[in-house]
Amino acid sequence: MATIHDVAERADVSPKTVSRVLNEHESVSAKTRDKVRAAMQELGYQPSAVARSLRSQTSSSVGVLMGDPSGGYHTRMHHALLLACVETGRHLTVDLFDGPVAGWQDRIRAFVADGGVREMILLPPECDFGPLKELMRELEVRCVLISPTSPDPHFPAIAMDDRAAAREVVEHLFSLGHTRIGHISGHPDHAASTHRRNGFFEAYAARGLPRPAAELIADGEFTFKTGVDAAKALLDIDEPPTAIFAANDDMAAATCMEAQRRGLRIPDDISVVGFDDAPIAGVIWPTLTTIRQPFEQMALRALQTFSAWNANEVAGKAAVPFLAQYSLVARESTGPARTGGPPKRKT
Repeated sequence: MATIHDVAERADVSPKTVSRVLNEHESVSAKTRDKVRAAMQELGYQPSAVARSLRSQTSSSVGVLMGDPSGGYHTRMHHALLLACVETGRHLTVDLFDGPVAGWQDRIRAFVADGGVREMILLPPECDFGPLKELMRELEVRCVLISPTSPDPHFPAIAMDDRAAAREVVEHLFSLGHTRIGHISGHPDHAASTHRRNGFFEAYAARGLPRPAAELIADGEFTFKTGVDAAKALLDIDEPPTAIFAANDDMAAATCMEAQRRGLRIPDDISVVGFDDAPIAGVIWPTLTTIRQPFEQMALRALQTFSAWNANEVAGKAAVPFLAQYSLVARESTGPARTGGPPKRKT
């Protein structure tokens, strides 16, 4: 199905000019208007009913799609976006997105139209789903991407350096005498999982140490349950690690639970580190050492990007990607590496 961008390319004009033709804007010359209409006819372009309804109204609604609203990351980001909306005079409209299941396009169109959504925040992994971003362009919904895998020329992005943060985690553990460190990776569809795992390996390379053995890397999916399963795998090996770095706090909390179920003391027998500084990090015992993502800063910057969008378009400037600053929060779950052999397990 042809989009407004296809029409613009065929007519050799900007998408904004096509939009002006659709809205019968008087500033478009007759020659350009005829050229755009000819391109529409050649491509069989039919203006989206959703886009037409949006052009006819003003709205302060910002949409966000969530794949797992119960997860720690999404909980923190949702709250941060609510605060940012209060500060910028907008309203947040949220819907659940389960990926490319049957009828997902119609569901998104209805969400956009019914909610009067003209601006959208795309979180991981939706920020990397090409068909969804193409649909947003078709509906002329402006999007800001949070932590995408790679830059998208059509949408501004806000992210933090997950690789550098993961390296800092491992350096922190090195400073405590840990060298045999296990890692629980995140969901394979999330770019952050790869960045954090790569940062884990890079910390070893920077010290001139060999990469940890495959048995020290366990797969997770950013959920508590997968964290339990991964922790079991790491703690069952003959020489278990003295520290475990989980790619998010839910899996780190699961690791703490599994370790304590076995009678292991944290951090005397094993240190545990998470990532995100989700609510669970500060309420479990012992409290969790983690990387604090600047959720509030990222959310506010996303909404400020929307506010600056018109000015950038007039000036012909592209939005510059924004790199948020993280921090390592050292709490009670990390301590000096144990000496001697593996700790005794509770029978």
